[in-house]
Amino acid sequence: MSDQKQTHLPDPLSFQILETTLYTHDGGLLLLSKHLDRMRRSARLLSEKYPDCFPVDCVSATAVETRLRQALLSNSQPHLQRGRARILLSADGSLDVQVVPAAAETANTRQPLLVLDTQPTENLQESPFVACKTTHRRIYDAAAARTLGSAKKYPDGSLVLLYNSDGCIAEANIANVAVSLPAGGDMDGELRLMTPPVSAGLLAGTMRSQLLESGQIVEGAVTVDDFKRAAQNGWPVVCMNSVRGLFGVTPVAP
Repeated sequence: MSDQKQTHLPDPLSFQILETTLYTHDGGLLLLSKHLDRMRRSARLLSEKYPDCFPVDCVSATAVETRLRQALLSNSQPHLQRGRARILLSADGSLDVQVVPAAAETANTRQPLLVLDTQPTENLQESPFVACKTTHRRIYDAAAARTLGSAKKYPDGSLVLLYNSDGCIAEANIANVAVSLPAGGDMDGELRLMTPPVSAGLLAGTMRSQLLESGQIVEGAVTVDDFKRAAQNGWPVVCMNSVRGLFGVTPVAP
């Protein structure tokens, strides 16, 4: 524990490795294999920081599906049609699945704002709590608090866009992001949805991976100025995660 204090790491008992995805009655857990692969990668990385914690062999599709059935039965919702599922791995290797109902998006669903953070996040690229999805969300909570605040300047459901000390955008506080930019930097070039590389300091999202594989988005550096240019020109900006899929946002660059 002394090593954790010296490096300012939280106690391993204070957080869990987390995967969040969409559950549907007909389709089960969306992108489950990608989520389990990422959970195993997170467990391996964090076990380097926390020896003897987060054992990888506890993570399996069979274990998750068993706990999913238990969660649905314990909440008296065995016939739940659509839900938001959280898969949690604790330091001692215990695995838990939680499911809450989730409404489907409709044409009337309000497009959220994506507000540029008021300052860069230092050491964004180095934090294991960015590379790994966990319940320890201090970096994201701090960005949301200082940018969205409690004064209700922005409506509920607004997102904050984090960027690193190099002036490159990374991700939103609950989703990956892609910004429409002209191919080759030519203002008259065809717009392409560009998502920042993992090296910018972001979580390698499962929906992001799926969209990269399908060619719907491409990977490349996106600067704060690029984001502002997209906002000024009305070029589409989107966010993505495994619960909401690909969804449009309204970029705000104060």
